[in-house]
Amino acid sequence: MTPIQKFNRRLAAAGVLSPQVTVVVAVSTGVDSMVLLRLLQQLPVTERPQLVVAHVNHHLRAQSQTEAAYLQRYCQEHRLDLKLADWQATDHPEHGVEAAGRQFRYRFFTKVMQATGAKAVLTAHHANDQVETYLMKLARGGDIAQLTGIADSRPFAGGQLVRPLLDWSKAELRDYAAQHDVTYFEDATNQDVQLTRNRIRQRVVPELMTVNPRLLNHIADYQQQLADLLAAKQQMVATLLPTVMTKTGGLIVSQWQRVPDQWQLPVFKAWLTERTGSLVSELKLKPLVAWARPSSSASRTVAVNASWELQRSADIIEAVPIKKRGKKLMPQEKIMVDLNQWQKITTTQTVGIFTQAPTATSQPFWLTTADWPLVWRPWQSGDRVALKGGGHQTVRRLLINQKVPAEQRDQVQVLVNAQGEVLWVVGHKYSYRTTGTQTVFLALKHKS
Repeated sequence: MTPIQKFNRRLAAAGVLSPQVTVVVAVSTGVDSMVLLRLLQQLPVTERPQLVVAHVNHHLRAQSQTEAAYLQRYCQEHRLDLKLADWQATDHPEHGVEAAGRQFRYRFFTKVMQATGAKAVLTAHHANDQVETYLMKLARGGDIAQLTGIADSRPFAGGQLVRPLLDWSKAELRDYAAQHDVTYFEDATNQDVQLTRNRIRQRVVPELMTVNPRLLNHIADYQQQLADLLAAKQQMVATLLPTVMTKTGGLIVSQWQRVPDQWQLPVFKAWLTERTGSLVSELKLKPLVAWARPSSSASRTVAVNASWELQRSADIIEAVPIKKRGKKLMPQEKIMVDLNQWQKITTTQTVGIFTQAPTATSQPFWLTTADWPLVWRPWQSGDRVALKGGGHQTVRRLLINQKVPAEQRDQVQVLVNAQGEVLWVVGHKYSYRTTGTQTVFLALKHKS
């Protein structure tokens, strides 16, 4: 099967090969997205969907204006509907620009979908992107399910996000552009090896391809095998789960322990997810699974997160919402960070650290594995935040400069890592950081 046949097959699977369907095509003017646009234009009229081109000018390079102007001319010449958005330089964060830019793009795509009635957004992710993502996740660690890589489609904004070029390598896209005289622009920032993805793209992948030129195919095969195994695992867990639950949803410990050892953790995870709606990684669940196994020294209750706890009664474990105690937070309290959970740290502030931005104002931030565990606590004498120029500023001086009244300064909370380094003076300033192994989003909800 040729790459173009595979491209058409993915479009057909997504249900967008019809002139009755409108799709949004994300175009950056790079070779990937310009080839995607050309391939869509080459579809037979009887199959070609209505195309809406969406482009974001990120104002990160001087060339951005030239690219936007070219795309405007191109769309006028080809009678294509073009939607433009500008991410102004004044809105760029001090760090985490790449993640913040992606967040801006996808909010814009959502708006375009809603305004045009589009069924899908099409992006130009390709086989090399797939390998880079796989290697990044492999290096960072975490749940094995993440290694399935980039999905060819997923739900998005009431429709779907479709990636029809995942079978194409970067080389094949360049060859197609050369053969069909496709004009495109090179992004110079792709050569910046300070960015993790670019280091993998420029250094790691080429080295691995000298070992085996079929690297892209082999990783795609591994990802498909893993996806099949995870689907089989999900089916087995769905079969086992009803056998270990009471009619009211409690976990019957003796029945659960009769499940083969390798299935106890995934069954426990499925039960907990069903009862609480909280998705917890299997890695973080291991202490809870150890608690669930009967032991004379085990307590009768254990916290899952800030909202749920497990209660043991004889042979039954129940998941129970934690009652709001409404107690006043004491200034000396430290609160351990619970990833992907909102946590109240003062009477007026609720904060969280998330792997996906929960609000439009969430701040992208780099973390490393050495940062964990993270803690919320009141600021202390000697606490400092890192500045963009390489220096530091004390939290005390920061609050004075921001004219925070003296009587309110004691209530200010900070986020600190395992080394005691201040990462965020909540509501006031983020420490400057440009590298790490994990991008998270710092979020704040303020109640007056």
